[in-house]
Amino acid sequence: MVWVSECVITYDGVPSYSVSIMEFADQHVVHETQYFAGSFGAPARRLALAEPMPGRTITRA
Repeated sequence: MVWVSECVITYDGVPSYSVSIMEFADQHVVHETQYFAGSFGAPARRLALAEPMPGRTITRA
């Protein structure tokens, strides 16, 4: 089974976005990969396709 989660973690008042991918076998985590990134805006060519997360706004890159 695979579990994917995403969240916003705040360090020193600055948000950092995280995605965690966990693989389970026999009710135990057998592998985990985490990705972290700072905030970034949508480029102008994609701005019309972007949708903000609830409570957030989209900025230009």
